[in-house]
Amino acid sequence: MIYKVGQKIDKFKGHREEVCFDLDDSGAIFLVFFNKPGLSEINQFKSGASFEIKFNIMYNVIMMTVKIGTLNWMDAPYTPHLSPNLTKLSLPQEGEGLALTLILIDAVSGEIMSLRLIGLGELFSRKLIGVIMDESTRDFNKEEYYRNIERIMTAYPTNKIVKMSKDLYKLR
Repeated sequence: MIYKVGQKIDKFKGHREEVCFDLDDSGAIFLVFFNKPGLSEINQFKSGASFEIKFNIMYNVIMMTVKIGTLNWMDAPYTPHLSPNLTKLSLPQEGEGLALTLILIDAVSGEIMSLRLIGLGELFSRKLIGVIMDESTRDFNKEEYYRNIERIMTAYPTNKIVKMSKDLYKLR
């Protein structure tokens, strides 16, 4: 789907506040749902604002964490087994990195408030895609996956997950 700022997406209307990470054949996407984001929050998503991303594997769940501008760290669980538009995985070539689209959405109205395309570094992209490739070869049980997410969310606050994550990509 092609997104644009100001566009209202029916399936996003009335969404709960959360951060979702997904991967498809064209790259990665972070959907950030805030209830009625203010101008200061919207500005954090603009080009030029700092951006950090980390990941960690916990209980067979890839935990993505992201820090956008001066906002607090946010987390999103991920498994390639639930990515319907991911049909091929390959490590980036030399000098290449994963394209990540960062989208801020008003969870109340379903309106896209900000779009930002970020090129992730080669080393970070290779490590992340490598972990995703490994995970895609494992047997998958959806109920167990959701139990593991609940286990993680109950036991580990976002800042603890961030501290446990070793791989980092940063834009300043």
